[in-house]
Amino acid sequence: MSKPDWVSDCGTVKLWLGDCLDVLPTLEIEPIAGVITDPPYSSGGAFRGDRTLSTIGKYVQTGVQTERMEFTGDNRDQRAFLAWCSLWMLATRRLCDTGAVLCCFSDWRQVPTITDAIQCGGWVWRNLATWWKPGCRMQKGRFSQSAEYVVYGTNGPHGMDGDCSPQNVFSCATLSGEDKDHIAEKPSQVAAWLVGTVREGGAVLDPFMGSCAFGVASVRAGRSFYGIDCDPYSFDLSVERIKAELGRAPLFKHLQSQQQDLFGSSLDACDEK
Repeated sequence: MSKPDWVSDCGTVKLWLGDCLDVLPTLEIEPIAGVITDPPYSSGGAFRGDRTLSTIGKYVQTGVQTERMEFTGDNRDQRAFLAWCSLWMLATRRLCDTGAVLCCFSDWRQVPTITDAIQCGGWVWRNLATWWKPGCRMQKGRFSQSAEYVVYGTNGPHGMDGDCSPQNVFSCATLSGEDKDHIAEKPSQVAAWLVGTVREGGAVLDPFMGSCAFGVASVRAGRSFYGIDCDPYSFDLSVERIKAELGRAPLFKHLQSQQQDLFGSSLDACDEK
C-alpha cells in the first residue's frame, strides 16, 4: 500500500505526491463515490507542434495572467493521449463503488478522445456538461471559444444520487490572473457544481489535483477527499489550501448551526407551502 505524503488531522483528506499511474494501483482506501478531475488536455493549438510548447506559452496571455509554474504531461499526441487517459480511467474505476460518477474536464479539441477513453476505461458515458465562461473575447464571424466541457460517466448503472440535480450547462466567469495559483485553476463555484453530482457523504478522488480546487469543494461539502499530483509545487500548494479550508470548517459549521436555529422554523413553513 502506498502511504500518503500528507494526511489531515481528522483523516478525511489524504494527498499523494507522484504519478497517478504509479500511485492508483497501490491505494487501499474507502470505495470512491466520485472521480472529479481536470487532467492536462494535451491540446492548446491546431497542430501537433503547438502541443509541444510550454504550458505558459500555450495558456498564459501576456498582460492578463501573472506568471505561473509550468505543469507536466500536456504534450502527448492524440494516440498517446487516448491510451494514457484509458489507463488512468481504468485505474480510478477499480477504486470506485458501483454507480460512482466520473467528471473529467476537456477543451473542445479533446472531447472526442475523452469520450472514447471513458468507455475504454470501462465507464459508461452518460452525458456532456458545459462550463460557459461569460466575458470571453468575441471574434467577428466566428463562434467564440468561451466554454470548457465535462465528460460525465458512471461505473455501471446509476446507483448513487448526488446532493443536487445540476443543469448540464453552468455559467461562471474564469478566475483573473491575480486570483490564480495554477495556470488551469477552476473557480470554486465550478468545483462545487461538479462535487454536487456525488452522493452525500461519498468520497471524492482527483488524480490530477493541481491547486486542489476539487479538494476544497469536497471539504466544504463534508466529503472525504483523496488527491494525487506529480508536481511538488502543486502538491505543496494543495496541502496549504486544504489546511486553510479545514481551519475554517468549524466556523462554517457553527454559522450553519446558528442559521438553522434562527431560520429553521421559517424555512420549514415555506417548504410546507
